[in-house]
Amino acid sequence: MKMAGLSLIIRRYEETMKLETLEMVETDSPIGRFRIFAKSGKLYRIELPGSGDISEENSNVRIGSISNPVFIDVINYLNRYFKGERLFCDMKQIPDGSDFYKKVWKELVKVPFGKTISYGELASKAGSPRAARAVGSAMANNPIPILIPCHRVITPDGRLGGFGGGLDMKRWLLKHEGIEI
Repeated sequence: MKMAGLSLIIRRYEETMKLETLEMVETDSPIGRFRIFAKSGKLYRIELPGSGDISEENSNVRIGSISNPVFIDVINYLNRYFKGERLFCDMKQIPDGSDFYKKVWKELVKVPFGKTISYGELASKAGSPRAARAVGSAMANNPIPILIPCHRVITPDGRLGGFGGGLDMKRWLLKHEGIEI
């Protein structure tokens, strides 16, 4: 009986050791410093400026190499975005999320620089016209803001709605794209 307990502890320890380390780099922008995370050679998450300290869930983070192609691509994208280039994120790699979130994110990347879409319109494009609130949840759980431009989603009456970086940042991003709200 004690051996079974010990083998369980050993197995859990081995599983814990398999946890992958996140690599992180930071890059400055006109709105502050972004943190970019990669895991297993793929983009994992982008934290908006002002996100605070690295959370407990990220205790296995190490400073990444700026020469990592994932970081190079994201930093180039952000730099070009902040220079005003009208970019399209081709979404070669969809982030982890529910099937619904993935449908929403795939539709959202089609919304061009300088345009907005309402939560309800995005729900319809994702195949669930009555799921506007769920679209809000998909926006709140977007792991790669700017690339998946959740700041372009507004309420049906033209108000800002919400944004993980705060409404001032959302307003700034929209103004940067030529949209006054």
